[in-house]
Amino acid sequence: MSEFKPTPPILLYILDIVEGKLAKEGEEQYSRWILTTMNGEKIYKIRINGLLVDTYYSSADETKKAFASLTLDDGTDTIRIKAWEETADLLNTFKQGDHLEIIGRPRESEGEIYLLPDQVIKIESFDKELYIRLKKLKRYLKKGLMIPTEAEVAQAHDSKEKELIWSIISSTEETIDFDEICKKSKLDNQTVQSIINILIDDGVIYQPQKSQFKKV
Repeated sequence: MSEFKPTPPILLYILDIVEGKLAKEGEEQYSRWILTTMNGEKIYKIRINGLLVDTYYSSADETKKAFASLTLDDGTDTIRIKAWEETADLLNTFKQGDHLEIIGRPRESEGEIYLLPDQVIKIESFDKELYIRLKKLKRYLKKGLMIPTEAEVAQAHDSKEKELIWSIISSTEETIDFDEICKKSKLDNQTVQSIINILIDDGVIYQPQKSQFKKV
C-alpha cells in the first residue's frame, strides 16, 4: 500500500517543467517521481495546455508494444507526452494543430523530461483555452513565481518574423488557417504559434475558430 496521498494536478508553463529537475522521493518500494520546477516548486502531477505541433506513432507487433508521442507547445517551450499500448492508441487520434489540455506525471529519459499522460483533452473552443491560460497566469502571480510568458520568449524572435506573420494575417480579409500561415511564412510551426500567441495578447488578431486567425 502506497504511503503517498493523491495530489491535484498543478498548472505549469512548459518552460518551467523542462528547465526543472526530476528525482525519486521515498523508499524504493513506495517511491514516486517529483519535479522541482524552475521556480522551485515540488510537483507530482502536472496540468498543461498548448498546441500540438508534432506527432509520432508506432503500432504494436510481435517484438514491441504500440508507442506514441505528442509534442506540445505553449509559447514558452515544447514538451513530449509519451504513451504505450492502449494509451498510445488514444494519443494517435489527435492531429497536428489540435489544442490540448494534458494532465500527467513527469518522467525522464536520457536527460529529457516528458509527461506520462493520465488525461488528454482536446480543447474545442478558444474561450476554454483562454480560460486556462488566464487561470495559469493568476496562479503564478498569486504565488509570486517567475512567469516565462510568451512576451518574454518573443525577445528570442527576430522582429522581422513577427512583422511577417502580422503582414500575412492582416493582409487577409477573411480568416486564414494556421497551416497556410506556416506555408506562406516558411517558418516552423513552433515559431509561428509563439508569434501568434503574442499577437493575440497584443490584441491585434483573434481566433474565431480552431486554427483560424483574423485581424481585429
